[in-house]
Amino acid sequence: MVKTWAEKEHRNLKRLEAAGIRCPVMEFIGRDGWAAPRLRDAALSLDKLRESYLELIIQMRTLYQKCKLVHGDLSEYNNILYFEGHLYIIDVSQSVDLDHPLTLNFLREDCDHVSVSFLCIDRIFFKKHGVAVMTIRELFDFIVVPTISDEDVDSYLEELYVRMLYNHLILLVGYVEQSYIPKSLDAVKNPEADVEKITSGRDTGDMLYQTITGLKDPLPKLDEQQIKMDVENKIEEEEESEDESESGSEEELGPEDKKAASAQEESERRKERG
Repeated sequence: MVKTWAEKEHRNLKRLEAAGIRCPVMEFIGRDGWAAPRLRDAALSLDKLRESYLELIIQMRTLYQKCKLVHGDLSEYNNILYFEGHLYIIDVSQSVDLDHPLTLNFLREDCDHVSVSFLCIDRIFFKKHGVAVMTIRELFDFIVVPTISDEDVDSYLEELYVRMLYNHLILLVGYVEQSYIPKSLDAVKNPEADVEKITSGRDTGDMLYQTITGLKDPLPKLDEQQIKMDVENKIEEEEESEDESESGSEEELGPEDKKAASAQEESERRKERG
């Protein structure tokens, strides 16, 4: 069993290497005997965090589109190393081929882990510094959509970055989207009705498989004016909420309490001056 597992990992690593994904194929990733840190432990600047995120999602797409694999256990804790400005994918012994019955489930879990890793872990830090990431649905679509050529990936991501900023401003924290993913087209209950829904222009937001089959444009145009209005409304709502909270706190204090609070503040100011 150990021999078979090791052979499978070596075979998968060779597939990653052939596709241009950085990974350790019978080599040590590190310097002077010290192993490269896990992504979680690498002290990265904001710019490097953004670069690492883009590098990681491109690697996930390459893994799916060229290697025909899904990692299945992608995590910044154990399976991604950071060395000399780049990410290295390791531990691919459990990776599965695209014909595995649970491939799309494993991919959705990987997308979940990546979105959470860059947005919710150390939430205060990332919220404070404004790192914007895709939603799980957008990342899933980016990985599986067959209509994006290698030459168009950069321009696709540039256009999608506007949506990523929008998501970050509106949602602020990771949004875990639960969507049913059929394991094969045989699991689609009513394909004729779905085709009619797509061709008639009706809402197809609950039809996740349309992206993987190429039936849907994965990057619909955003209404920039609407985005601006949504962001401004969100900011106004938060400011009004803060004002109401402050005024509510003041109203709860009685005359004697307010007098005591004022005396306490004056005493503290005197101490500071002294």
